[in-house]
Amino acid sequence: MTLLPSTLSPFAEQNPDEDMADSDNEPSITSALNHVLITTQTGSIALLTPLDEATYRRLSALQTTLSSILEHSAGLNPRAYRSVESEGLGARGIVDGDLITRIYELGAGKRLEVLGRAGAEVWGMRSDLEIIAGEGLGYL
Repeated sequence: MTLLPSTLSPFAEQNPDEDMADSDNEPSITSALNHVLITTQTGSIALLTPLDEATYRRLSALQTTLSSILEHSAGLNPRAYRSVESEGLGARGIVDGDLITRIYELGAGKRLEVLGRAGAEVWGMRSDLEIIAGEGLGYL
């Protein structure tokens, strides 16, 4: 496992009215966004991104809605695949970024309806997808 800093700031700190010229400012150290790059002996690579509570709730609701609307890959149940046994520790499941990016398979009207059910906005979802997809790791 390797901890990688991101050059993006979290969605809560982004200002939509900010000029592109001012976007070179560094995010504060306390709210810096990081990713965990995981590699295995079999050659697989994974990227985990810690999320704040609001982002997790928004993306988890979106994932739940999408998993009931979209066709499942190879007939697998995505809920059973990501279930977590917490043993009383209060652990939560993982939000699947690949499933959430499949929202673009929906038409514009259906996409807005799904986002409304999940309590998300279009620009917020795009920003969240940019963060969890590792867009801030361009230096690699």
